[in-house]
Amino acid sequence: MHLTTFLVAEVLPLVADRSPEPEDVKAGWTGFGIFLGLAAAVALLGWALTRQLKRTERNRQAGAFGPVPPSEDAGEPGATPAGEIPDVPAADEGHHPGEGTEGDQPRA
Repeated sequence: MHLTTFLVAEVLPLVADRSPEPEDVKAGWTGFGIFLGLAAAVALLGWALTRQLKRTERNRQAGAFGPVPPSEDAGEPGATPAGEIPDVPAADEGHHPGEGTEGDQPRA
């Protein structure tokens, strides 16, 4: 007799039918309490995150993180609208260090 045949015929029926009957399964107060606790934890984390973000914005406006460039303020005229990328020269444009010098020549 092959091993797979033995497993399917003899062992699988013993292991497969270990689930409780539907009338034996009941929703309990323990599960409901855990659900409410998790919901309260998520609400508390959301509240704390909102509070921290507001505090950080107030400190940024007060200059706690250094000077705020005028282009970063959303309320100033001429600021870049949210979601748009300002025109910044690419890294390969302009003067490159070592251009036109002997440093660019390959070594022999």
